[in-house]
Amino acid sequence: MVYKNNPGILKITAVTSTADKGYLASLTTFRAKREANLRGEYGWLSLAGLFWLQEGENAFGSAAGNPVRLPARAAERAGVFTLRGGQVTVSAEEGIFLLLNESELSPASAPLKSDVSGQADFLFLGDLRLAVIERGGRPVIRVWDPQSAVRRDFGGCLWFEPDARFRVTAKVETYAEPKPVMIEDIVGITRPAEMQAALAFALDGHEYRLDAERLEDGSYDMIFKDSTAGKSTYPAGRYLTSEAGEGGRVVIDFNYAYNPPCAFTEFATCPLPLPQNVLPVAIQAGEKYRKSR
Repeated sequence: MVYKNNPGILKITAVTSTADKGYLASLTTFRAKREANLRGEYGWLSLAGLFWLQEGENAFGSAAGNPVRLPARAAERAGVFTLRGGQVTVSAEEGIFLLLNESELSPASAPLKSDVSGQADFLFLGDLRLAVIERGGRPVIRVWDPQSAVRRDFGGCLWFEPDARFRVTAKVETYAEPKPVMIEDIVGITRPAEMQAALAFALDGHEYRLDAERLEDGSYDMIFKDSTAGKSTYPAGRYLTSEAGEGGRVVIDFNYAYNPPCAFTEFATCPLPLPQNVLPVAIQAGEKYRKSR
C-alpha cells in the first residue's frame, strides 16, 4: 500500500542513538499498519453516525424524520430498531434486504447482541454497516459508511520524527490491590476501571508517573496528555502501550504514541486521560494532530 500524502510513514530520517535499522523498520511497520487500519473499509474513518436509542420503536433510513438517520443512498425507511427493557431487536421494511452478520435477516425480526457481549452482531444494508454498542448502560446504534467523505478525503497521519529522548525505562510501581478509578469519555459518560500500576520514569531530570492497566503479556496500556495537547497533538490526549516488562522495569516508547479515534471522527466515544496522567511536559514524539478532518 502506498501513502502518497504521508511521508512520515514511509520516510523516517531522524538519527537517534537507538534508531538502528531494525528499530526504524519496526516503527515504520507500526505506523503503516495503524494507517491501514484507519483506512480500512470499516475502520474509524468510515464511522457515519452514533444514535442513542429511545425506549420503543426507532426507525432507520435516509429520511430526515428517522431517529437513526442513514446516508442518502439508503431507503427512506429501511426498518426499525425496537428497544424493550434493554434488549434491541431489528426488523426490516417490506422489500428491504438486510444481512445479519452473514445471513439474510430472518424471521421478520431478530434480537441483536451489543458490543458488551464481546461479539456484537453486525447488520448490513448494502455496504452500510450498523451495530449496537452500549455506553453508560444505554444502547446506541453505530453506523459505518465506507463511502464517507472523511475516509475518502483523509490526508494521512502526521508523526514527529523518532527521538531516542522519548524512549525511556520506567519503574513499575505495582499497586498492592488494583486501584479503582472512574474514567470519563469524550461524550461525558464515566465508567469504572482498574489500574494495576504506576509507571515512574525520568525525563530531562524530572520524574513523572502514569497510571497504567496491565495486559496479559506484561505490557501496559496508558492514556496520557502532555503540554503539546491542543498545539501539535490531539487536545484530548493520546494512547500508548509499553513494551512487555521484566524485573520491575518496562520500556515506554513515546515514539509509538497514537491518537484516539475521536481525533478522526465525531462518532467515537473515546476514554480520556485520568487527571494524574496529565503531564506538565512536552512529549514531542509519536502521532501529531491533523486539525481538519
